[in-house]
Amino acid sequence: MKTLRIAGLLVFALTGFTIADEAKSAPKNIPGFDVQGISMTECQCTAYACPCRSNGHPDHGSCDAADFTYIRHGHYGKVDMSGFKAVVIGDLIDGDAGKVQGTAYFDKSTTPAQREAFGEMLAFMFGWNPPHIVGSKVVSIDFKESPDKNTYTLTIPDILEEKGVMKRDSDGKPLHVVPAMDLWGNKITYLDNVVFKYHDKGVGEWDLSGHQANVKEFHTTKEMYAKKKLLVQHGDMSGTWTAEQKDIIKKMGMKPE
Repeated sequence: MKTLRIAGLLVFALTGFTIADEAKSAPKNIPGFDVQGISMTECQCTAYACPCRSNGHPDHGSCDAADFTYIRHGHYGKVDMSGFKAVVIGDLIDGDAGKVQGTAYFDKSTTPAQREAFGEMLAFMFGWNPPHIVGSKVVSIDFKESPDKNTYTLTIPDILEEKGVMKRDSDGKPLHVVPAMDLWGNKITYLDNVVFKYHDKGVGEWDLSGHQANVKEFHTTKEMYAKKKLLVQHGDMSGTWTAEQKDIIKKMGMKPE
């Protein structure tokens, strides 16, 4: 394990600090990026009611969580990001910014260029207050989405086990789709958190099965951030949606939860 500092967080709402307007609006001088894929998050918050997603603080003041990203295809500058998989695990949400930390796990199929690109891309996306990534490991990451897109499993052998199940209505439409603050987009679908077990000797250990879980398909670009189209860019951690966020949600054809 080595110490490094990258913006490896896939959820927002890590601190109680208001984001400075200049930090929210000034795009960094990085290459253009356009990536599509799927992300799954399981955490310590209450099932189907994560306050961090709606401009609030975590239920317990801090939040042990695992954020998984799978980029099916896309690019960061000239780097092909297709097939990239990574998980960031740790106390990823905390009212005390000094306590926010995590370990980054990269799939063994990823290249050094992809890992560097991922770090730069997320540093841009979360540039106002990047979390402290205390270490990184190259591991085997096995992610599966069932053919009916109802069951999602994520495994790092001997370290992480996750399983989430999506509920659907009688017409087959996903239930519990809500507007949400997220680095990848503006909505998530809550899942039943069937399993969320983590054990990495000397790093961390928990069994938070039954707590919060969500999944989201994403198509995220640098242009979206430059034009301030993300709910995450307008948050202040007040516990209620801001006026700018309510306007975005309205334009999405959704209602603030």
